[in-house]
Amino acid sequence: MSSFNATYFLEPNADAQGSGIPFPTLYVQPDGGHSGSVNLQMRSSLTPDEQLRIADSFLQGVQRWRDQIAADAERRRTAEDELAEARAEIARLKGEHEDGVE
Repeated sequence: MSSFNATYFLEPNADAQGSGIPFPTLYVQPDGGHSGSVNLQMRSSLTPDEQLRIADSFLQGVQRWRDQIAADAERRRTAEDELAEARAEIARLKGEHEDGVE
């Protein structure tokens, strides 16, 4: 097996599909299938238990990735909400100050 790294930017319509025997394959379509896919295929010589362990490992990795993205999104939303509240409070205080200066 070759060792390499490849980076594909996922578009909002990215998709993944899988197939079973005789060659279980995971098809990742970074742009929803418009220009091809990245295919991750298991050897047919692997036992069903080995294939399942591989699939479970991918599933766990994707779930951790998704959970991290969800946590990051929640932190960003919370920070944006806090910033909006702070801006509203600044605007309110400016309004009170301007009303008191007149």
